[in-house]
Amino acid sequence: MPRKHVFFVVVLLGAAAVAGLFALTRTISLGQPANASTGGYPAISFRLKRLDRLEASLERQVARAARTPGAPVTVYRRAPALQSGGHTSSGEYEGGYEAEGRDD
Repeated sequence: MPRKHVFFVVVLLGAAAVAGLFALTRTISLGQPANASTGGYPAISFRLKRLDRLEASLERQVARAARTPGAPVTVYRRAPALQSGGHTSSGEYEGGYEAEGRDD
């Protein structure tokens, strides 16, 4: 491989490493907790309280449903596999369009 090609590959790998490092630092900074509290924003704190109440009520409903004896149980069963029409060993045709009177 000529030297200019090797240099070009090394430059591209270096650029990719720098871009990856930049993306990693930005991702890590996104994981930091926010410093601002919601105390100054009554609408946000109101919605957070509503969400907490809704979450608690959903957890109670799930717990109540789990305790209920005789709760209906849904069992899913697969339908039997469809068999394609074909010729039998005696040469007769099974299924398909001939059974409906069509000659396709």
